[in-house]
Amino acid sequence: MLKLYDTEAFSGRITLIYRGYDLELTRATAGWWVRVYPRSADLPILRRNDFFSGDEDNAVIQAKDRIDRALIS
Repeated sequence: MLKLYDTEAFSGRITLIYRGYDLELTRATAGWWVRVYPRSADLPILRRNDFFSGDEDNAVIQAKDRIDRALIS
């Protein structure tokens, strides 16, 4: 019997933590998706919680900027 591997390792999913939010990066056909989820109930839920960009860094910057704006208001 073959050992099963972690599906997240094959899917290319990376999770970052930023100011109490999980930023889940997933490789897409033409770029990167970043989905944002609050880690606790006291954090605001973002109206827009997914970001797409052809560049991984740009997608993360967009998500971090949106989190920063939500926490300031």
